[in-house]
Amino acid sequence: MVKRLVEKYDRVFQRVFEILPGVVTWSVILSPIWLGRIAPLAVAFFLTFLIIYWVYRALIHLIGVSIGYRRYQAELQVDWSEKVKELWGYDRLKHLIIIPAVNEPYEVLEDSFASFAAQKFPKDQVFISFSAEEKYSERVLKDIERIKKKFGRKLGTVWTTAHPYGLPGEAVGAAANRTWAAKRALKEIKKLGLDNNDFLVTTLDADMRFHPQYLPRLSHAFLTEPNRLDKFFQTALYLFDNNLWEVPPLMRIQANSLSLAVLASWVAEPEHKDTWSCYSVALPTVIKAGFWNPAIGVDDTTFYWNAFLKKEGKFDGSHFYIPVYADAVQDRGLLKTHIAQYKQLLRWGWGIIVFPIAMKGFLTTKVPLGLKLSKTYHLIEKFAIWYTLAFLITFGFTALALVNPEIKLTSLGYLLPKISGVVLTAALALILPVSIYRNKITLAPPRHWPWWKKLWIWVEGPLVILNLLVYNFLPFLDAQTRLMFGKRLEFWPTPKMRSKNVV
Repeated sequence: MVKRLVEKYDRVFQRVFEILPGVVTWSVILSPIWLGRIAPLAVAFFLTFLIIYWVYRALIHLIGVSIGYRRYQAELQVDWSEKVKELWGYDRLKHLIIIPAVNEPYEVLEDSFASFAAQKFPKDQVFISFSAEEKYSERVLKDIERIKKKFGRKLGTVWTTAHPYGLPGEAVGAAANRTWAAKRALKEIKKLGLDNNDFLVTTLDADMRFHPQYLPRLSHAFLTEPNRLDKFFQTALYLFDNNLWEVPPLMRIQANSLSLAVLASWVAEPEHKDTWSCYSVALPTVIKAGFWNPAIGVDDTTFYWNAFLKKEGKFDGSHFYIPVYADAVQDRGLLKTHIAQYKQLLRWGWGIIVFPIAMKGFLTTKVPLGLKLSKTYHLIEKFAIWYTLAFLITFGFTALALVNPEIKLTSLGYLLPKISGVVLTAALALILPVSIYRNKITLAPPRHWPWWKKLWIWVEGPLVILNLLVYNFLPFLDAQTRLMFGKRLEFWPTPKMRSKNVV
């Protein structure tokens, strides 16, 4: 009955679930003002809870980074190219690498393909489907031909295509291009008489590079997983070494913070991870999920939810610790780079579109109730608490005191600022060990840097707080607000370049 009701009034349910995240988030942000007048003690207790919660999350983050770093070091010591040969199915396994591109320059593409050529995995078992957007395809596909000539057979089989602009039912974005590349590859696989069941699909951005042991380690993870058709496979190590020391400090902070957050979260809460950026899925599972939704431009996490719902909750992640390397945000000039960073995070914030997808799916599928509740709680915690946490801790009590000065006369109102100051100072002390792990994991700074520049790297640790207040708050609030008011976000590709391309 519920399913029929949702299907009948699909647009109504869609709008309700689009509005809900923004309403909840804005209610939380403004709670010191609207609730502070009628229930100031409740707000004070809420802010105290947030402080404790933040310290708890900081501890979990540190523990996750610490454990993840040790696992990372351990995996680097293994020769996965030899170890994977021991597994049944190794000779049959084939990799299909899907790369949706826009207008990336030659240098960026060359670096990526060089990493594919360096893979310690049989090249006759590697297939690359590269799709450039039609608008830029003439130049980009010429660059790919140059790259193919340079690396030759080291790349395996490379198929290239141009994704036409404006196909019916398609939004501008990576999803449509990715699906186009996958379906193009399926036709080629059929021509060669190969079995779809032998293929593991990996999709990634055009700027990404693989560690030489990436495909062997991925193959090992896939072949040792008994429920491989119900899994996506992803590394816990996203490093931004491609241009880490060429970008402004806030971009480097954002990149490093993301690397550490992804690592810690895979250790601490792998059950809540979803597909993002670079991940691998068995080809039959990709087909069953309906590929990537071409009607949605931003598709980092929508694939996960489509597969999760179609498999009625039997779809989750498996991870390993051999890294991929990506570009930190970089554009021509300081101002353009900061704007580009905001736009990228706004696009990521637009991932909130999975909320209505998930909620409608929970009402119409047989996902177990406990799993529905767990996933719903995690989504709400993420968009309503985690993104607003730094803002409320920083400005919440000040706002409460402005609308209700009498709160200062209560014992809690008197003690809260002092307690929060002590607790937050202690929490900030956790930045030091995290910074040490950051420096161990990421690429070392250039040798020619002067001592004061290298010293500045340690100052970047505390600047994480500034980053939380700006880049990890405003773009995500912006995205939720746009969705709440029924706006749509056009896909915006992040510029990719190297310093020699920057004018």
